[in-house]
Amino acid sequence: MRRFAIHFGPTNAHILLLGPPGSGKGYLARILHELSLRAKGPFVPQNCGVFTQSLAQAQLFGHIKGAYTGATESKPGVVEAAAGGTLFLDEFGALPHSIQVMFLILLETGQFSRLGSTTVRKSDIRVIAATNRDLGVAIANGEFREDLVARLSVRYELPPLRERGEEIVRIVDRYLRANGAQCEFTEDATFRLRRHDWPGNVRELLSVIDYCMVVAKDGLIPFHLVDEAIANQQIGARQEPDLGGPPNPKTDEDRKRELVAALRVAGGNRSQAARLLRINRSTLYRRLDRYFGRRPVG
Repeated sequence: MRRFAIHFGPTNAHILLLGPPGSGKGYLARILHELSLRAKGPFVPQNCGVFTQSLAQAQLFGHIKGAYTGATESKPGVVEAAAGGTLFLDEFGALPHSIQVMFLILLETGQFSRLGSTTVRKSDIRVIAATNRDLGVAIANGEFREDLVARLSVRYELPPLRERGEEIVRIVDRYLRANGAQCEFTEDATFRLRRHDWPGNVRELLSVIDYCMVVAKDGLIPFHLVDEAIANQQIGARQEPDLGGPPNPKTDEDRKRELVAALRVAGGNRSQAARLLRINRSTLYRRLDRYFGRRPVG
């Protein structure tokens, strides 16, 4: 992956990234942008899986006032927002068929029109698309345009993270720096990271790093903490204890320590603390009530 990024990052080629969910397609897209001549321009991510058929055009290309019910003012889309930089289209295989020809024109000419307008606009963008869908099957079924896929001239398939051993260390280092973390993994903890098979791919790895950053003490992340974080991921979504039953002192103490650490890392921002702990805000507030009566913590 590193060799691919170094080779194609500085080009203006439109790129299609393939691979299983969580394999790091978005992570690679951002690296490609940072290595490009457009690095000082915007990096604009857009998930195509959240499009509705009727609003896909407006989200991508923008709309003018009155273009549809509720359009009280003109608004640019992500294509304009990414001008001079990179537009990253995640879940590209979910792009509605009716929009595909418009996007093909954009890739071929740089031209587009906002929804409800006949005025032709231009946007100088580089497109990096990503999907885990088999586009060959989608093309055969008439669900995706072959000529649109062909315009994404460079394709790269990300293998599972377990097959990218040395890259794990680079991902960890980069993620710690990007988050301003004042901690590091011990040598045996790094060995544990490299030996894990990562069924959840890069997404699971980043979740493990997040957990370790929140709970770590004294700037060091030891082997046992990595083990704990991996076990937490394998259990799946965290299960909130039955608050009506007798408390488990060990569980309560662990959660209390994590909560304090997360709030400190987040500078007291409770929404950010909830994100670090991978819980929603209502769960965080319940824990504050349970352990501190919502008094300020740390």
